[in-house]
Amino acid sequence: MTALRQDEAELKEFRVNCEREKPCCVRSACTLITPHLMKAILATTDFSGSSLNAVNYAAKLALDTNSKLILLHATHIPVVSDSFFDMGFTLEELEKTDKEQMEILNEKLRKKYGPDLKLEKQVKIGFAGELIQGLVSEGKVALVVMGMGHMDKFSEVVFGSTTTSVAGNVSCPVLIVPEKTTYRPLKRIGLAFDQKQIPTGTGLRVIKELRDHFSAEMHYVNVMDNPYVGKDDSNLKPVYKVFGEKEPKLHFLNAVPNQTVDVIQDWSKRYKMSAMVVVSRERSIFWRMFNERTTKKMAFSTRVPLFVVSETKKH
Repeated sequence: MTALRQDEAELKEFRVNCEREKPCCVRSACTLITPHLMKAILATTDFSGSSLNAVNYAAKLALDTNSKLILLHATHIPVVSDSFFDMGFTLEELEKTDKEQMEILNEKLRKKYGPDLKLEKQVKIGFAGELIQGLVSEGKVALVVMGMGHMDKFSEVVFGSTTTSVAGNVSCPVLIVPEKTTYRPLKRIGLAFDQKQIPTGTGLRVIKELRDHFSAEMHYVNVMDNPYVGKDDSNLKPVYKVFGEKEPKLHFLNAVPNQTVDVIQDWSKRYKMSAMVVVSRERSIFWRMFNERTTKKMAFSTRVPLFVVSETKKH
């Protein structure tokens, strides 16, 4: 079947589904995405450069996947030194200022991306992590997009720590966007695995739908911290089933003491990964990349977006 005929067939399928009380798929480019998963993308912002870059990344992804974009800013008085914060401001004044900034951002996005971007803005009083978890728990969000980058001290205290605390602690994937990353459609996605079971619930299925949507290649990479253990991908069989893999692209890398992040970075650069996926395990070598210190190291020094899927939350 030619690409044109395949495209026409998918469009016909799309129209037929739409006539069946809309349990249909949303068509974007030449791929179909089911709306019960990619219904909305949540992008958080503190109006810093890195978070605004992540918002723009999320906006383009939302357009590509025909998803709604929810913008969230949390207004709260942080517990930090007076040298970083003027306690003369009241919470009401802060909220008013934040709403004004959010409205400016909203207008910029609408002007930049046009009416096709389905946009919702929220400014709420509270802690960002708790507000994010609340929205995710309501089942309204398929993906959380957060920025990570070189920030001033105040933003690092208030926002930078939120990114690393949320990643791996919500039931949907969290996409960490490094500061200098520019949006490009996904072509190659690398999934880092260890010898433990990988959750195959909604979190991984969202990744699968993105893979399908962009017709991206999946690559599976294992950093072998024990050179005497054989190359084993048996724990990936459920993952292969989710992704429909028949001939998976496997990569086994030799670990270097205290340089797991560097090994992953070198590999992702060499194979031109569009994004990486990791499972958040506190005791695995891959979860070490996502603690407070090493997450920043990896995010600051790479241009590869990082999907974090939690194994501890229900999916």
